[in-house]
Amino acid sequence: MDFTARRVVSSPGRETVDDGGAWLGTTAAVWHYPAEASEPGPSAASQAPARRLLLIHGFRGDHHGMALIVDALPEFEVFVPDLPGFGATPPLQRATSDAADSLPGKHGPAEQGPSKQGPGKQGPAKHTLDAYAGFVEALAEALELGAGDVLVGHSFGSIIVAAHAAQTNPAAHAAQTNPAAPPQEPRRWAGLGLLAPISNDIFTGRLLPGAAAVDLYYRASQWLPERLAQALLRSPLAQAVTNASMIVTREPDQVAYIRDQHRQHFSGYADPHTLLQAYWASSRHTVTEFADRLELPVLLAPGAKDQLSTPAGQRRLRAMIPRAHTEVLCETGHLLHYEKPAQAARALRRFISTLD
Repeated sequence: MDFTARRVVSSPGRETVDDGGAWLGTTAAVWHYPAEASEPGPSAASQAPARRLLLIHGFRGDHHGMALIVDALPEFEVFVPDLPGFGATPPLQRATSDAADSLPGKHGPAEQGPSKQGPGKQGPAKHTLDAYAGFVEALAEALELGAGDVLVGHSFGSIIVAAHAAQTNPAAHAAQTNPAAPPQEPRRWAGLGLLAPISNDIFTGRLLPGAAAVDLYYRASQWLPERLAQALLRSPLAQAVTNASMIVTREPDQVAYIRDQHRQHFSGYADPHTLLQAYWASSRHTVTEFADRLELPVLLAPGAKDQLSTPAGQRRLRAMIPRAHTEVLCETGHLLHYEKPAQAARALRRFISTLD
């Protein structure tokens, strides 16, 4: 499913706004999984329509990472996009206000996207957290998702969806919107699911040594010529280090599957520059920045052995969110979407069943 996403993503007072371009566009690739038909019965006609889900993947992933969880939720209609700059979705492009009216709406092939704009009216956008949150809003608008539906994010996706939900709740929206701008109706989701939520600043405490090494890895890619940068970022050694440090399961079939997924999709980014921007957005923010503005029901589903968060950080995050519910997934870490997809799906299903 392809369409061009358009969204004003600048937020007054934030340092992470786009570099002067108010309109962002890309030809977004979205995978649509229809709900499986339920068994017919006397009460089928009286049942409320199943909630639809929008799932947002993590850093250096794409929609493939959510596949096992989608498979475990057959009763729901699910949408899973590739984030801008990853998988089949090109990086974001910005357009000046003069070009805003010329940006296309829904369309088909990727080559019909905003890259056809005239010279001087468009250029690369900064892939900030605000930009990714705006991308989610554009998706929700295009897919007509809203008050009855559920937004879910894994890892970096948990930060993105938290930022999006915080920006679109009534109180936060009123506080952040320019008073001179016309009022906008905020989007209301039925609930927010955060899988392996990022609760800790990774540049502090026991997470600092690993975070510093990863930071150097991505910085080095910008100091090298393009060919060498690509070799570094796509290095089998980098994948091996990721596997060794992140895989918790000892089931041979699962280990082989995760390694193969990383081999196929770990390097599915558009270019080193976009990848670095996404890394900065993922590593310089946490869900805690938005926790007290998440006024909707929130599921926190961390892995008990999560390598990127601490138990204390998860407890602190839980205490900050007014309507949070925590369900810890045992015997897994940050890669719970590969190691415990059925358990993650059950946690989501139980959470959704409690929503009004």
